Amino acid sequence: MKNKILLSFAIPTYNRANSLKELLNNFLPQAKELKDEIEICISSNGSTDNTREVVAGFKEKYPELIIKYNENEKNLGVDANIIKVMEMCEGDFIWTFSDDDYIVENGLNEIVSFLKRNNGEDVGLAVLRVQSFLVDKKTGEKKVFTGNFDANKPEVFKIDRSEIIGLGFKNIAFISILVFNNKYLKKILAEDMDYLRQGIGISHIHMIIFSTMFLKYPHLNGFVFNKIIVNQDMPEYRYFIEDKFTLHYRLQRKMNSLLLSNKYMNKEYAPLIVQRGKGLRRDFIADMAVMRAFKNFNYFSYFGCLKLFFKNSSFIDALIFFSVFSMLFIVPPVFLIFLYKMFLMIKFGKKWKNKWEITSSAAYSISKGTRRRNEQPH
Repeated sequence: MKNKILLSFAIPTYNRANSLKELLNNFLPQAKELKDEIEICISSNGSTDNTREVVAGFKEKYPELIIKYNENEKNLGVDANIIKVMEMCEGDFIWTFSDDDYIVENGLNEIVSFLKRNNGEDVGLAVLRVQSFLVDKKTGEKKVFTGNFDANKPEVFKIDRSEIIGLGFKNIAFISILVFNNKYLKKILAEDMDYLRQGIGISHIHMIIFSTMFLKYPHLNGFVFNKIIVNQDMPEYRYFIEDKFTLHYRLQRKMNSLLLSNKYMNKEYAPLIVQRGKGLRRDFIADMAVMRAFKNFNYFSYFGCLKLFFKNSSFIDALIFFSVFSMLFIVPPVFLIFLYKMFLMIKFGKKWKNKWEITSSAAYSISKGTRRRNEQPH
């Protein structure tokens, strides 16, 4: 796809007009300087707040920019809205972006320059670097929680295809750091939509899309732009055990099954998906232990959790989850915290206290929100 638009900025949104307003205030002044090379595409997923008015205000403020707006009549779920906003995009590349993240100063110009230098037919996916912050609500002070810039790597380097197809590259699930080659993405949307529809409801359809793209087109390469481009305030959610199970086990298991059924899957990459699936049990057990340790072991009902376990996991996994879930009721949080501190001491040595301070602050902070992580319908 060759046209004057190099980059489409794709924002799916749902009932977060204030966050969207902050994002647009953050990067539209940067976009104004690149008006001939970018477009902004926004798809509102049945929002009932003032999202429409917010977008209209920015279209009036920046008449020189191409700002496209779609409004779904009802909430289609996050996955369908991601596909919807992708279909709106006409640029050579699509940068998907969450409505509550931010771009660093001059970040948009950095990305456009990077794409111009690396605008070959073989570029399928570019992955950017992100830095996450914890914000003190009393002082407004930001404290870096984590970042994935690697000082030991060059500014641009290739990602092993197996890490893209096998979903193993660090942070690759984070939608705001992904830049897709639109030529190949549009082919996937046109030719493989029946397959993609099976993934509606996993909340990570973008991962199915780029994995399929690299399976279908073996010549494509993935690159990392090794600069911090995206800033993320650590989100605050009200997590329940049911939510953790749904997001970190049930839907991930469904995604693995879908990838294994992909008609382009081969013997080289299938074992990576199988191996990934083996870690889901461990990850959910760790989720429950952390929630208990930091005293936010929330659940709708004991029997509701057991029903989920036995309905949506293997019998062996369900028994293990049931046993751990029940045991954690009687294990004092202080004991779990002690074990976690010992783990940090062994892993990080003298630096363990700094790691503990950041991790504990994050665990307490991000669980205090009122918005549930998987509140959109599937």
